[in-house]
Amino acid sequence: MDHSLTKKDYAIGYTELTLAQCCVGINVISGKFLIGFLPIFLLLAIRFAIGFSGMLAIARVKSIRLSNIYHNFMSLTSKDKLLLIFQAACGGFLFNVLILYGMKTTSATSAGIISSITPIMIFILAAVFLHEKINLQKSLAIIIVMIGLLVLNIGKTTGSMDGALLGNFLVLLAVIPEALFTILSKSVGKKITEMEAVILVNLFNLILFIPFAVYAMIDFHPENIGVRVYSQLFIYGISGGIMFFLLWYRGLTKINANTAALFTGVMPVSTTILAFIFLNEPISNSEIIGMLLVIAAIFVGCKKHFFFKNTSRKIS
Repeated sequence: MDHSLTKKDYAIGYTELTLAQCCVGINVISGKFLIGFLPIFLLLAIRFAIGFSGMLAIARVKSIRLSNIYHNFMSLTSKDKLLLIFQAACGGFLFNVLILYGMKTTSATSAGIISSITPIMIFILAAVFLHEKINLQKSLAIIIVMIGLLVLNIGKTTGSMDGALLGNFLVLLAVIPEALFTILSKSVGKKITEMEAVILVNLFNLILFIPFAVYAMIDFHPENIGVRVYSQLFIYGISGGIMFFLLWYRGLTKINANTAALFTGVMPVSTTILAFIFLNEPISNSEIIGMLLVIAAIFVGCKKHFFFKNTSRKIS
């Protein structure tokens, strides 16, 4: 399907991608807090249960019938069904399990530095699988955002942790499904609506996590959970299970994947700012420089469409 995009469309798309990554930042802050109280598999099962329930409520308000969603899913080819399920597993099960277990045994600094390769991974995969053109402007922007992320994360304080090598490897592996999720969202997203995709992604991940969550509950003692934990859990489910997916899907309908790759740099920026606001963590000069470089990279990568008058073009 073709869309003739205007400057306003691009502005909305960039805003949606930015807000989506801010939701990931909220998820990181909440997730770091919550893994101290809940087993990881149980935590993620609850997240997708909240996401699925919330999306069903939104669908009901919008008068979207579940039978129509089921019909649209069944009308997909077998290949598209498998791609949608694999996409859901990449963006939900695989990425979250790898990143959370990795974060348990490595420092936030190491995880941030390793994750800085995410933009280039999406950039390369978009060229290979989506045949998106690589030009000097986008290449320069990707280099700037990677430098910015490295500078931002090197500025964070850290200490040695047991099992850091394994943790670093898990974080590195997490980059692969994170990048694949964006690529698959561009291809499968043309066949169903954003609402349908988010409902199905939450459902598939909930199904994947339930068996592991049931096993994790054997040693879980809910009486140790307070109101603050439940409130954080609700925020975790809404931001990660609903807001991120809806905003990212909507943004990708307007913006190419290799441009969207730049916006993954917003996540560590938002995490740093949120940690400063809510956790009273100081911001160093190198972090400020890193954040400014990320913003500059987005400016360079998006300048052609957003800051020039002639902005209409076709994307398929």
